Amino acid sequence: MPGNASLKLDNHSHAQRERLAFIDFCLQYHGSVGRSELMSHFGTAVASSTRDFALYRELAQENLVLRHENKRYYRTCSYQPLFSHNPQTALKTLACGFGDGLSVAPGQHSFCEDAPDLIAPSQDVLATLSRAISQALPVRLTYLSLSSGNSERVIVPHSIVNNGQRWHVRGYCRHRNEFRDFVCTRITDSYIENAAVTENERQTADKEWNQQLTLELVPHPNHSHPEAIALDFAMAREGNSPLRQVSIRAARAGYLLRYWNVDCSLDHSLSAHEYHLWLQNSSEMNQSFAPYLKNMMLAPGMQPKRPNLAPKTNSQRSK
Repeated sequence: MPGNASLKLDNHSHAQRERLAFIDFCLQYHGSVGRSELMSHFGTAVASSTRDFALYRELAQENLVLRHENKRYYRTCSYQPLFSHNPQTALKTLACGFGDGLSVAPGQHSFCEDAPDLIAPSQDVLATLSRAISQALPVRLTYLSLSSGNSERVIVPHSIVNNGQRWHVRGYCRHRNEFRDFVCTRITDSYIENAAVTENERQTADKEWNQQLTLELVPHPNHSHPEAIALDFAMAREGNSPLRQVSIRAARAGYLLRYWNVDCSLDHSLSAHEYHLWLQNSSEMNQSFAPYLKNMMLAPGMQPKRPNLAPKTNSQRSK
């Protein structure tokens, strides 16, 4: 952020900072912005938008220049972002529009499109789960499972999680007496119960959720040009080898390793054509964190840890 602009921004309202961020985003990603866009997006009057542009110029005068022929402000070569625009958030904004606090259907933009989302929970289910988590209350729901069909159960939800392909709600299942994941789209009915929640049902008691793992991701060793994969995944160099370390919750490990298409076999034996990444510390995951990795069998190539059975004695063999 240029100069002491961050200190000056603190003196202004959240609403005005949002409008300044909109100007800054348009300059960075579209190259220009006009008063009419600001007024249309935020519903402000001419006088208000004029003040916003004046304030932006005060904070970052070198960032923009006004072209009088069309009354638009253009990004200059000396532009320095006034706000930090995370690349992932920026791509979502380019594809779906600049957030303004209103829930609207994403529009179609000419040069940036996101992948279609085929799996999304219903508004009613999502709202019920969210309220239950916020108020620390249990939910009675009807759940359609692939293995057992329709069933009714009571859960104490604590988190809503995207596993890369679908949204899950994680919580304590009173039917199974353990923390489990439930696919939100398979919840056909749900309502909050006004009942007490015990300590062993809260997020703090979910060992898999609270256990952090560090995954060591490297280019699949069977690739001829690992440097291309290292660029894809912004890997740093550890010695002579590129490496990307990712810290995640144990409860999410299997889901994400499958979503990222990571070969988790001990000897990187899966096809390099299909798997660009290899989990370098898969042995450590298997040995040290097995109690926390119930979903790790979802990860491609992950081998279950075999129990360490003592050899039988002669008397045991004769039985």
